Amino acid sequence: MSYAIIKNNTYYDSVTLMVVTSEITKIPGVGEASVCMGTELNKEMLVASGLSNPDTNNATSNDLIIAFETTDSLVKDDVLKAVDDLLNKKNRSSGSGGATVAAPISLKAGLFEKPDANLAIISVPGRYAFIEAQKALLYGLNVMLFSDNVSLEEEKTLKTYAIKKGLLVMGPDCGTSIINNKGLCFANEISKGNIGIVGASGTGIQEVTVLIDQFGGGITHAIGVGGRDLSSEIGGIMMLHVLESLENDQEIEIILLLSKQPSQSVANKIITAAENCRKPVVICFMGYNEGVTNSKNVFFVPTLEEAAMKALELTGIKPNMELEDLSFSEDFTKKLLPEQKYVKGLFCGGTLCSEAKYVFNKYLVETSNNKTLDETLTKGHTFLDLGDDKYTMGKPHPMIDPTIRNEKIVEEAKNKETAAIILDFVIGYGAHDDSASVALKSIQEAKAISPNMAIIAYVCGTGKDFQGLQKQKDILTSAGVIIANSNAQAARIAAEVIKRKNHEFK
Repeated sequence: MSYAIIKNNTYYDSVTLMVVTSEITKIPGVGEASVCMGTELNKEMLVASGLSNPDTNNATSNDLIIAFETTDSLVKDDVLKAVDDLLNKKNRSSGSGGATVAAPISLKAGLFEKPDANLAIISVPGRYAFIEAQKALLYGLNVMLFSDNVSLEEEKTLKTYAIKKGLLVMGPDCGTSIINNKGLCFANEISKGNIGIVGASGTGIQEVTVLIDQFGGGITHAIGVGGRDLSSEIGGIMMLHVLESLENDQEIEIILLLSKQPSQSVANKIITAAENCRKPVVICFMGYNEGVTNSKNVFFVPTLEEAAMKALELTGIKPNMELEDLSFSEDFTKKLLPEQKYVKGLFCGGTLCSEAKYVFNKYLVETSNNKTLDETLTKGHTFLDLGDDKYTMGKPHPMIDPTIRNEKIVEEAKNKETAAIILDFVIGYGAHDDSASVALKSIQEAKAISPNMAIIAYVCGTGKDFQGLQKQKDILTSAGVIIANSNAQAARIAAEVIKRKNHEFK
């Protein structure tokens, strides 16, 4: 039996609704569930999952939909009460003396309460995001725009105006920033230091900052600019603006630029600006180092790991990655059956997925007799970004609720050709409270199904994150999981297993 309740003209941001959805699916007797806004995409998802009805079909993007299925009609009241409690908690904040007060419902009201504020974090539907961001800029606020579905034209308009006013627009679709050592949205607790970062990737920023922290370095700012900033339409204007700001920041000595590969014209603009910078600049355009030459102050690296290591080296720290003697992988290779020959990467972080795939393929090429990357070398290996829209429509992102990834772990273990699975566990602000523990049952089930299969994991976080870095590692180790010290290292371990396997069964 399915239910769908519509609350007209009631809006909550997507992250809040992801968390609420995750919580109500824990109620005994609840099956498929979704708490979402009535956007066309969400309504399509409800149809696909069997939760739609005429009311949901008629809902608008301004309406809140609470849809779920249950075999017990008495559970309906429990679900609705839980949703109300969770959303009402979101709408309350603590005042003086612990009293509960209503949270401000507009930028103007928020500024009345905090007149010295200089930053607005905006997470509203794309159709309203542009208007709210404009208001914030007019109030003289820097903007972190978590919202997506903002047009390229609107993005350029916002960023052009912000630059004229000496302000920042981080985003759209910006999930990670650290300003004055304070994490915003999805971020980790990072030591303060002399490195400044500009990034067009959320988990890319997280990986680089935690590696810097791991080896004794620190950062002051890590500014997210949104994944489209380096597109030919936007032209990298916010990255260039932040680069100039970091150059003039006396606390910053080393600057690090992160992005997936931009268009050549935009890359040239960024590189020229970096070469004219008075400070050393490390550039990581994921895989973009073929045919480029370092200059006196610009250093090109192809991966997040190498970006962190180079930035540390420039500060005078010489990091020493552990486990780079990968001979231990032979123990796992010997256990594999002849048909077990492929790696399956199941990632919560999109940029972590991209880096792992790049490193895995590159390692196989460099350590084999075949020096070109062709299909015969990499065919059958799969790297999935489970945070992609096609996996998360109407469902919480796996960094918030790892259910979809946990299901995939068991699914891949049942595939007789799976030799190894790579997993990332991203902790810190915004992420699940204990993702290793909730994955434990699936890992144990996978090991029972395929005891010879290797499971390799990397926990992206620091010892200061509230989930506990070592605690997460210990939980995974107790289940027989191989722990890597970086995302790239996890990919190399998996590649070494496959390389040895291919050699053994030739």
